[in-house]
Amino acid sequence: MLRYLAIPVVLIGLLTTACQTSMLKQFSEVKPGMEKDDVLDLMGTPTRTQRYHGKDRWTYVFYDKRIRFEKEVQFFDGSAIYVGDISQPEANRTAVAMDTTNDVKNREIDEQIARDVEKHRRSYEEYEAQSKGEDKVRYVPSFEPVR
Repeated sequence: MLRYLAIPVVLIGLLTTACQTSMLKQFSEVKPGMEKDDVLDLMGTPTRTQRYHGKDRWTYVFYDKRIRFEKEVQFFDGSAIYVGDISQPEANRTAVAMDTTNDVKNREIDEQIARDVEKHRRSYEEYEAQSKGEDKVRYVPSFEPVR
């Protein structure tokens, strides 16, 4: 009885493994312009998803003949705009470059604030002097000493 049960199980196993296509071959069918649903139907659920600069980035990690592949699909407004290897940030978009740029901008802002504070301090001092009348030259009579 067990022998008769094992034959269909082995046949089903052989048929399903024979029908599998490589993920690399499937990924080669993904083209720019495809909708998210079409990519999901073809490739399945991505290994990682990320939203970066208004784009959805889906990363697929799979093995083909013991070689590890990481491929990426980027979507904008629901359709694929990039299909291929993981894209690296541009040279001017690295964290160090962005920090340097931000430090320069922050220093400029701090200097502008310091200039504005000094300008407002001087304006207030002038206003105070004006309201007290210290900005005008007053007539001071000259007296001769009494003998």
